[in-house]
Amino acid sequence: MPKGSAPGDYVGGIVTTLTQPGQASGINVDRRLGIRIALRVSGALEPALAITDARARFGGGLNPFAGGDATLSYTIRNTGNTTLSATQSVSATGPFGLFPVAAGKIAPPPALLPGESREVTVPLRGVAAAFWFAATAKVTPAFVDASGSTNPLAAVTATASAPAVPWTLLVIILVIAALAVGAGLLHRRRREQARQREDARVQQAVEQALAGAAEAAPAER
Repeated sequence: MPKGSAPGDYVGGIVTTLTQPGQASGINVDRRLGIRIALRVSGALEPALAITDARARFGGGLNPFAGGDATLSYTIRNTGNTTLSATQSVSATGPFGLFPVAAGKIAPPPALLPGESREVTVPLRGVAAAFWFAATAKVTPAFVDASGSTNPLAAVTATASAPAVPWTLLVIILVIAALAVGAGLLHRRRREQARQREDARVQQAVEQALAGAAEAAPAER
């Protein structure tokens, strides 16, 4: 390690090489072996983790009453100076905290070195298509102290929201509304046609009555 390195965890490696002549003439075989090394510079340990770039997306589903599929993507970033492990969970709710759902078990991310980040995308099933939803990621980091004990830290959370429009339901409603409007217009048209036929029948009856009266008038004289 360079002199004056800041306290915290570091990783490195040692690579050994061994060159031997091969069985074929003029060919050498180079064998290499790598060894991973983890070092900790003594001093103040400042473990810290942040969640950034949280993004929610609703994919919908064909059945508007059974909810749809959604995802929550976010980046876990080690902002401290120690290697961190973490456990994570994701949940979602509709407007006013209604229709809560939780993601299944999420595999823990690999250990994060200081300054390292990892993007995570978690699927959510059965998210209610209630026009809006919010998804929350909860990550609980932990680090190993100088005594070798694992110490959990306070959980870090991040929330993202997105529209959850029930397009299938809206299409069904629009189709029903269009059918209702069409049925109303057809009923009005039929009623107008019936009225016109009735007016024509009455007009014809009046004209026949007037014609009969005109024919009977000379006979009475």
